[in-house]
Amino acid sequence: MTTAAIILAAGAGTRMKSKRPKVAHEMLRKPLVSWVMDAAEQAGADRIVAVVGHMREQVEPLVADRAQVVVQQQLRGTADAVASCKQALEGFDGSVLVLSGDSPLITADTMRALVKTREENDAAVVVLTMRPDDPFGYGRIIRDDAGEVERIVEQKDATPEEAAVGECNSGFYCFEARALFEALDQVGSDNAQGEFYLTDVLEIARRAGRAVLALPAVDDTECLGINSRMQLAQATKIAQRRINAAHMAAGVTMLDPDQVWIGPDVAIAQDVELLPQVFLFGATRIGQDCTIGPNVQLTDVQVADGTHVHQTAANDAII
Repeated sequence: MTTAAIILAAGAGTRMKSKRPKVAHEMLRKPLVSWVMDAAEQAGADRIVAVVGHMREQVEPLVADRAQVVVQQQLRGTADAVASCKQALEGFDGSVLVLSGDSPLITADTMRALVKTREENDAAVVVLTMRPDDPFGYGRIIRDDAGEVERIVEQKDATPEEAAVGECNSGFYCFEARALFEALDQVGSDNAQGEFYLTDVLEIARRAGRAVLALPAVDDTECLGINSRMQLAQATKIAQRRINAAHMAAGVTMLDPDQVWIGPDVAIAQDVELLPQVFLFGATRIGQDCTIGPNVQLTDVQVADGTHVHQTAANDAII
């Protein structure tokens, strides 16, 4: 069965206090939305649709070469954003991933697990859930007496009992395409924010007799959304450690991994040593038996086998 992905990238991100839209901010020199697109492609998405809105002139160039772009004319909630993709996905029959463009740590493995769970159970929707230390602000997963997912209640609409629930909505979903767009026609805006909530689709699908499932996240950090500069720093540290661990497992030595920053598209051969204060970004390629550092910043640089580079800043170069 084929898979499409909708990436929500229309939000304003006012807490970033920036002239740039939130999804255009960078983590390890790569825009947040590009991390999500990469994961969707790696997960096997056959089609990607990106929803833009706020400051779309800055977001469109980041997504237009790999996704069909649709515009959310008015920011009226997540259901409205997804509904704007109906024409773009007209006739599509398969699984539809709905992804947050400001959550760059989500992995292709988790996306594939969402799709597999939905298809194996013929579910209308599978929602990725998490249990954050502080659930304030997140939608709560409300289950019935049998433990089945009943609905999602947003923080501002939750009763004290519902707000005490620890299982939360991550903002990542996999829907059956037909069930999604049929349910979206029934979503209203009678809630505390006067918005059209995508979360209402779960309750609508359940009333229609369709299976509505939850998939707990293996690693809750994958669900971290970026809404502030502090959260961007936290996500960057997580990405740094994840990337560095992968390179060390593949044969790269780091004297102090916390002092090495590597972008997601950098390639490093075996038996390379990275010393403190090394920054490798873009399409940088490091050959075998190199020593890089200390105090080196390379962006889109190719380094030949056996080269020692220190006290250097270079862009678009061959060393």
